[in-house]
Amino acid sequence: MPDALDDARLVASRAAAQLIEAGAQAVVLVGSVARGDALPTSDIDLIALGARQPPRLVVVDGWQVSVTWHTSDEVRRSFRRPADAGGAVPAWRGARILADPRGEAAHLRSEAHAWDWTLIDDEADDWVADQVTGFAEEVHRLVGQSGHGGARAAAVMRGLLATRLAVILAVHHRILYDSENRLWDLVAGVEGPQWTDAQDAALGVAEVTPERGERAALELYAATAARTGHLLDADQAAVVNRALDVLRAR
Repeated sequence: MPDALDDARLVASRAAAQLIEAGAQAVVLVGSVARGDALPTSDIDLIALGARQPPRLVVVDGWQVSVTWHTSDEVRRSFRRPADAGGAVPAWRGARILADPRGEAAHLRSEAHAWDWTLIDDEADDWVADQVTGFAEEVHRLVGQSGHGGARAAAVMRGLLATRLAVILAVHHRILYDSENRLWDLVAGVEGPQWTDAQDAALGVAEVTPERGERAALELYAATAARTGHLLDADQAAVVNRALDVLRAR
């Protein structure tokens, strides 16, 4: 859709000029319109540098425009947070600078290109261990709900495990993703067919019974725990092993 993409970028440029007039220090275009793979339903994703304001969605010439405000320090902190870095770094690497009178957006983009996972190795490992431990509670809840007729609650929990465990493994494998839509496939590609089959069943991509979907979500937790167990301290390992005992006894 070359013509539509050009139209979207013109809309983005006009919006950027308005944001600069409203006090933004710089405006960058990220996401599918910046990459050039936008669909007709895609948003135009703009980041405005400046004092934090509420995110805003508007429709301009038939395009939905999403504007989020961040200070430069907030952007830099996102490069240091394991949960955010996988998406934030490639977004800034691929950012199209629309307005940057002081050069701050260019500095941030350069920092994103210079960034490497080794800068936050310890933080990433600690975050993974904390997350795997924390999701042990969801294992207990899923087993409890599925055993006592809580079908809707169980469905929510299995979906939560299927989505969030993939994010944890993305950090563990040091995966960068320029679109969250690609995250699930990237993790599946690293983890292999057993993970992929369980993920599809837990998410409902494969046509399975609710019981199979619940088992699949628990299989994903067991696989994640096995993959990351060496990162856990003794207290964390005790929590995770208890959850594994619960799912095995299900």
